Parts: sequence; structure tokens; C-alpha cells
Amino acid sequence: MAVNRAGAQVVPERVFFDVPAEMAVNPQPLPTAQLAAVPGYPAEVDRMTLLALLYRPNALTHGPGPYPVVIVLHGSGGMWPSDTISATAKTPLERWGQRLADRGFLCLMPDSFNPRGIAGSFSNKRPHHDPGLDDAVCSPNYERPKDVIAALTYLNDRTDVDREHIGLLAFSHGSQTGLNAVLDASVDLGNYTVDYVNAQNVTVDLAAPAPVRVPSTLPFPRVGIFYYPGCGHFGYHGSPSSTAAGRYMPDRRMEVVMFHGTSDSLMGVNDPNASPKTGNLYPIKFTLASATQAAVQGVPNPFVRHHLFHLVNHSFDETTIETQANWNTMLESADEKANRLAHDETLKWLEYRLRRHTLAAEPDPNIPGALQVRWEGRAQLRYKHQTSTNLTAWSQAGGDIIGQGTTITLPVVLPLEQRSFHQLLIDPVPAPVNDLNYSDFFLEYADFSY
Repeated sequence: MAVNRAGAQVVPERVFFDVPAEMAVNPQPLPTAQLAAVPGYPAEVDRMTLLALLYRPNALTHGPGPYPVVIVLHGSGGMWPSDTISATAKTPLERWGQRLADRGFLCLMPDSFNPRGIAGSFSNKRPHHDPGLDDAVCSPNYERPKDVIAALTYLNDRTDVDREHIGLLAFSHGSQTGLNAVLDASVDLGNYTVDYVNAQNVTVDLAAPAPVRVPSTLPFPRVGIFYYPGCGHFGYHGSPSSTAAGRYMPDRRMEVVMFHGTSDSLMGVNDPNASPKTGNLYPIKFTLASATQAAVQGVPNPFVRHHLFHLVNHSFDETTIETQANWNTMLESADEKANRLAHDETLKWLEYRLRRHTLAAEPDPNIPGALQVRWEGRAQLRYKHQTSTNLTAWSQAGGDIIGQGTTITLPVVLPLEQRSFHQLLIDPVPAPVNDLNYSDFFLEYADFSY
């Protein structure tokens, strides 16, 4: 594995790991010829071995680890540029690998397609009698989620992994995969069917496998960031139009952030310029059904944010991010604006959920006998420093502090002789939904009729 000097590009390492044998299908699909030709790939018919890129933080900058980890799940367009396995992933995914490593996250990016014989795109697949259209070999509902478990199994054995701070970042087909891999324990795993197109081109219910569960012996993701999943699932979880309690809630140990645009066909808006907006709106109904299930279980809804961007398309993250001088001008398209805002939201939620925040007390060099507290203020996180003398009543001196990616140092404002206790309350800086520049861009559920 090669890592360039501080500030330079990370050279990702190719790593291999198996889908657990107990989850294997029979017969196993054969890998593509190009994957079988990758040096070191163990192409054996009785196992499914995944190829992944591993982006590792620079140890000179971020220390030797263990590092928080982000598993990145590619969309239906595949992982590689020009459908050819190369040294790096396609540009949008490569950017995320570099960003995350630069921030001190270990990034694992598995290829779900080539191990299953899919050389390129897997777009426009669904349960279908025609093998050329069918998605069974890599269904995001029940087959591809096994790759999440394979990735967690691999990470669990690495000494440079912070097992308590692992997250998912996924796109489209990968987002649907991720949502199916992290269903809550309260979700019923019995009697699943899919809307299957038979040889007479009639859609019928076809029995399908239940989603997989992450074994209790493995670390569990603390956060899921999901870009534009369809959430319809071909009837796999029941009626996608239902907002009743049922099979939609992610695991209660997670917090989930999701992004959609109103010009994305998977969002299902009939007319993005209408007021209110109508359509199938499956992603909204998905989160509402999760909220109903959470209420039944007496837990918070794991969906903590669902950002809906006006007149934004699918795959908006594949655009460039404009220089700041062009923000909110005619030179920044709606997709570029969404990409910029989603980028910021993604990073702040990963920092919030996956970063360990250490509050250190030390002598104050300016006041003999006094103390000061210090911590690393991560960018776009909001901190409240609170003190107590009895662990019961807590008070905050001064206002909230917004991290800028630098060390924050505060004096302890208490009598020198008095014992004190300290804590940090942390949350992400809110998205700029009330900023006049975005008053018509961030939409609320009240803008839709569902």
C-alpha cells in the first residue's frame, strides 16, 4: 500500500475479502474476466471474493490510527471509469475517497458488480423473467446487502479501524442496498415478495429472500448518508405508498441523512414547479413509515434529515463544486448547488457521528494555578462547553462555538480552589435552510401533497 506525503493524493490500495460463506448463493456467479485477471484475486468457484479500494489517511498527518471508517457503496453505474477496473474509482467516487482520507477517515469502497459477473452498468434492472433485465444476481434488496456485512467483517479484523465509529455513504443503487442492510431488529423479516414481471409480461408477487441482518459479533454503522435511493423496492417491503408502521425503519442505533431532488424520477414528482407537489413520492412515504414504526417502538426516527432540493436531478453529486465567487449566481446550476450543500452536510454528519471528541484539562499558562480546557474543533460542528461542580447542575459560560478545524482553548471560569467537571455538547451546524439564498431551494414536506 502506498500513501503519498502529507497534502498529496492518497494512492488507494486494492484489497480482497469474501462474502461470508453462510450467505453464499448456489451456484455462485462467476466473476468477470477482467476481475479474474487482477493480480492476487482468488477466483475460486466456491466463494465470492470482493475487490475493494482502501483509501488510508496519511499517518504523518493523522497518526497511525485506529481511524473512523466510511464504507462507500457505488450506484448502478458501477465503480470504475469506462467500466474498466483501474487504479482508482470513477471521478465522483474517487473524490470522496480522497476527501475522506484527507479528513482522517479510512475509506473502504467495494465493487459489488464484477464479482457477480457484471462488467459495467447495472442500470434499469428489476425483478424480471428476462435474465437481461432481472436484478436477482445483485438485488439491492437481498443480495448486495451481503457486501456490507462482508465489509464489516473485513474491517473488524483490521487493527487500524475504530470499530465503534463506522459509517455508510452510498449512492442510488448503493443507497437502496445500504437501507436494506441496516433494518431495525423490530422489522419483520418474514414472507417477502417482489413485484415480478413474468413471461406473459404480467406483474405478479414472487417470493424473495428476506434482507440480511448484521451479526451481533460485528461492528454496526453509526450513521448512514444516502444519496437519492428509490425507496420503492418493487413492493419488496410491502406497498411503497403506505406510511403505516412496518418494514421501513433503519436500525435504532443509527442516524440517517438522505438527499433527493425534485427533478429526480425516483422522487416521483409529477410537476416540480407545482404547489403543492404531487406524485408517488416514495422517499417521503418511506421516512414517514419509518417514523410511524419508531413511534410504535418508542424510539426516535433514525431518519434525522431528509433534504429535498428544488429542480435537482439524480446523480447531482457527479457535478463539480463551483468556486465560492460563483455560489448562488447564474454560474452555479441547481445540481452544482445541491452537490455543494450535500457535500457539506455529508462531512459534518460524518464528523459528528464518527469522530471521537476528547476534552482535555491543563494548566492555564496565563493564570497561575488556573486551568483551561482544550479540544479539536471540527469544521461545521457546534460545541457547547458546560461546567458543573456537582455533576447535577450544568452551566455554560459564553455562547456556542463553531469548529473551524483548529484547536479550541477556553479558560475555566470557576474559583481556583473549586473542583469542576466539564462536558461538551456537540451537534452539526444546521443546514442553511433559512438563509435567503436558499429560501426556495430547500423544500419541506409541507411543500408536497402525499
